[in-house]
Amino acid sequence: DVELLRFSLLLIQSWLSPVQYLSKVFTNNLVFGTSDRVFEKLKDLEEGILALMRERTYVPEEQRFTTKSSQAAFCYSETIPAPTGKDDAQQKSDVELLRFSLLLIQSWLSPVQYLSKVFTNNLVFGTSDRVFEKLKDLEEGILALMR
Repeated sequence: DVELLRFSLLLIQSWLSPVQYLSKVFTNNLVFGTSDRVFEKLKDLEEGILALMRERTYVPEEQRFTTKSSQAAFCYSETIPAPTGKDDAQQKSDVELLRFSLLLIQSWLSPVQYLSKVFTNNLVFGTSDRVFEKLKDLEEGILALMR
């Protein structure tokens, strides 16, 4: 139980920097505003998991979502080639930055959906559902910009 919470916390914390990075890279209001909201929801989710760990309120064994493959919880965003800084990002075309952003967002969809199935706590469940919805909105916005 504790390992799953720690893993979830690490996963969410690993998403915070890229989302914050997206906010800084894009000046487009659609992408900027949505990535800010995703960042806020991830922070809420992080706080919910920390509260669960502090209160030692773990998911009961009989209610826990089980999966034969832990791949659903694996976020592979570290393997996505990304600009290494502001100068590098400014040298990329808008399409390249949108493609990078789309891959990054898509890499988060399954883990966030997995978290909402694992936790029955309303704070975490509701927040992860909202994060998933915001990620889907961001994905749709990026796809629209790429057309």
